[in-house]
Amino acid sequence: MHLAPPPSFPDLATFPDLLDGLPGIRLATDTTGQAFIAAQGAQVLSWRASDGRERLYLSATTGGLRHAGEKAAAIRGGIPVCLPQFSDRGPLVKHGFARNLPWTLVKHDANTLVLTLRDDQASLAQWPHPFLATVTVLQGPDSLEVRLSIANTGNQPFAFSTALHTYLRVDDIRNIRLLGLQGVSYQDATDHCVVKTQQEAQLPIPGEVDRVYMAPPASLQLIEQGRAPLQISQQGFSDTVVWNPGPDKAHSLPDMPDQDWQHMLCVEAACAAAPVTLPAGAIWQGSQRLSLA
Repeated sequence: MHLAPPPSFPDLATFPDLLDGLPGIRLATDTTGQAFIAAQGAQVLSWRASDGRERLYLSATTGGLRHAGEKAAAIRGGIPVCLPQFSDRGPLVKHGFARNLPWTLVKHDANTLVLTLRDDQASLAQWPHPFLATVTVLQGPDSLEVRLSIANTGNQPFAFSTALHTYLRVDDIRNIRLLGLQGVSYQDATDHCVVKTQQEAQLPIPGEVDRVYMAPPASLQLIEQGRAPLQISQQGFSDTVVWNPGPDKAHSLPDMPDQDWQHMLCVEAACAAAPVTLPAGAIWQGSQRLSLA
């Protein structure tokens, strides 16, 4: 007997495409490349510019809501939406519950996708605040922009932290440099969140890095040997997080192959160092844009 999927399972008529078994929608044109956005978490899992090269890292051993009746696991890679909590900086599940839930499709055209997530009984049991979150994905000529808005639909203010936890794919982490953070103060999560200041003009990634840069510049540049530079811009977010697990922590992650720390770097638009307080009826907005320089 065929069992109907539970209400939380994505509607496969609405999300007809699959990537590694995950339901979603593929944006693809001849001139702008292609992107894939999963129903779970409104999470961009793939972006290829017009040169055809994959720019986002996605673990081959990641979880996700792959079959009806399964409990959703976080998807390791792409651009997870951390909400309403960043990392373990609060009482909720790490990075919040929004990335584990199916979102609702609102708009879909050739280069744009809009998805929303509202509070429900399950979310209110974890976090007692009415809200409406909206993710807008815009694919342009050699660019990808993700916009996040959070509306307080209740009658009391609430505080939240958030991030677009972007996993960038690189060929070899030893051959990349991140430009634009010289002189910026950061919380070093590998050293009990002690505040330090970056001295280097170009940040290398020799191993584990876990930093929350406070009041960063609006635009950074990722330089990879033999590749066109990638411009990383953000608006509305107060911080930038730079993360790579390094070999030891990667070995401890069950949803990442041991060697994959060499092929990814997270550069995240975030509000992490301090929470955002949103008055009743107000809307917060932020965005991150990736583009070929």
